[in-house]
Formats: sequence, C-alpha cells, structure tokens
Amino acid sequence: MGLASVLEDDSVETVMGIDSSTNSLAFAVFKNNVLYKYGKINFVGNTSYERLADSKNKLEALKSEFDVQYIAIEKAVMVHSVDTAIKMGMALGVVISSVFSSKTRVVEVVPMSWQTYIGNSVYNRQRKGEVRKQYPTKSASWLKQHIRDERKQYTIDYFNKMYGLSIDDNDVADAIGVGYYAVHKLI
Repeated sequence: MGLASVLEDDSVETVMGIDSSTNSLAFAVFKNNVLYKYGKINFVGNTSYERLADSKNKLEALKSEFDVQYIAIEKAVMVHSVDTAIKMGMALGVVISSVFSSKTRVVEVVPMSWQTYIGNSVYNRQRKGEVRKQYPTKSASWLKQHIRDERKQYTIDYFNKMYGLSIDDNDVADAIGVGYYAVHKLI
C-alpha cells in the first residue's frame, strides 16, 4: 500500500505534521484540512537520554491536547554518523510512542516530496551555477550551506504568506510543510 492510499479517508479530521530531532520537535496540527496550531518543543537535559525522558513527558502532554488521527512525520534522511543515526532513531521512537494511540496512523513523508509540492525543489545544475556566479570567491561548503539556507527561507516565506504568519523557525515551517503535504496531497 503506497502513501497515497494510506491517507485516503473522508473521515480524517486531525493530522499532525512533525519535524523531529534529538533536541526538539516542531509540530503542526491541521483540523479539517486547516492549520489549527503549530509550535516547537525544546527538550532539556545534559545527555541524550535525559532529553529523551523530557521529550516523552512533553509529548504526552501534547498528545492529550489533540485527538490526532494521522501523524505525518518527515522521513529520516541519511546521516554521516552512526551515533547520530542511532540517537535519531531513539528520538523518533519516543516521538511516535508518545503521540501514538491504537487509532492513530503514522505515515512517513519524504522531504523532497513535500518540498517539491510547494515549489521548493532541489537546485539543479543551472541554479547552482547562478549561485556560484553571485559568490565567486566562496568555498563549495559555503555555497552548499547558502543554498540550504535559501531553501529553508523559501519554506518559511511560503507558509508565512499562505497563512499570514510570522514564523522565523525553519523547523516549525518544515512541520507545517509535512502536515500540509499530507493533508493536501495524501488525503
């Protein structure tokens, strides 16, 4: 069963888009296809395990606030460190188990799917060349980060304009993007 068929349900009322990390969770709740609430929860603790415990407590409080039918979570992308991948896996497990119930369904959304859906595709060779021409003395790593920052700002600007918001946090904008894609493309 593909993602498109997973969410095809006329009775869906509440979808939560999630962008999660080991230090925070950004969320966006859509009720009846309308952005209802969004925010970011920062986890505290000196170790990853302390932050996981804090996240569990905070996310269970979030769960009690909403009757979420679908959780649309941004699918994890490749990381360069095995340790980071393990910690991200643990954090994702805590997130899902904290907001999950027997009537909740979880779907993973590939980052490029929702980004392309809002017109924020990966820069092609021509667009990268244009950026290189703008900043001819900058290093390849600087250019890569600049392009990443431009694309993050695009997402922020897109949802600020669409919903009349003043979001300045790219994680929150990403959570809205994940939820928006699930609501408008997958349901």
